[in-house]
Amino acid sequence: MALASKKVAVPCGSPSGASSCTHGCSPKHTTKTSRRSQYPSGVGKTTLAMHFVKEAAKRGDHSVAYILEEPLSTLTKRCESLNLPVGTLIQQGTLALKQVEPHRYMPDEFVGIVRQEVEKRKARIVVIDSLTGYRKFLRGDDLLTDMHTLCHYLQNMGVAVFLTNEVQQIAGGFQASEHEISYVAGNILYLRYMERRTEAGALEVGRCLGVLKKRLSDFDHTVREFRITDGGIQCGEPIVGLRGILSTMPVVDEQ
Repeated sequence: MALASKKVAVPCGSPSGASSCTHGCSPKHTTKTSRRSQYPSGVGKTTLAMHFVKEAAKRGDHSVAYILEEPLSTLTKRCESLNLPVGTLIQQGTLALKQVEPHRYMPDEFVGIVRQEVEKRKARIVVIDSLTGYRKFLRGDDLLTDMHTLCHYLQNMGVAVFLTNEVQQIAGGFQASEHEISYVAGNILYLRYMERRTEAGALEVGRCLGVLKKRLSDFDHTVREFRITDGGIQCGEPIVGLRGILSTMPVVDEQ
């Protein structure tokens, strides 16, 4: 999600089609600021953020990811199994993974940690995973204002910010944000579960991805299939017959 003025060197660059999936919402195509992604639990929000980190590393950009809701060992193991070599990126110095311990920091202390990574280690990409964990684990009364202040600082420093946001419902009404923070984001990506029938007639639950908002230009408005495989993430062609994306559980009508 982007808001600022200088271009970010983070191409999608994936032969699996991720570039077309996020067309117009990749930092390659946007200006620097905050990108927010909203998803139900388990749909792939962190994996998608790590994909952008991987692509940034190809250009030598340093990224830092602040993880608030799962152990780093779990994240690292999962990423490695999905062709996201975070261990190698850490060894190369293009990625830093930071575990944010619950209830340890006040918001200004957290901002100080982020500023150190940006100003001393020249981080160009900052991932905060997730806003739900941020509100749950940091101590303070006005966390949304503090997050806005942090994003504004990073924007002025020319840093791309990725904010992931987990919504409570797996199915149900579509929400841009449960935390009243969508105004911070220049770009918003969404991932949702969907129902469809296989060729054999069995019901299966898949994933779909789309772009909800891009502040500075037009973008691809189609919704595409999103898969997480051993080879990484894959995005398909626009889904034909998909309905219910903004209301209940998205369903693909049988042709």
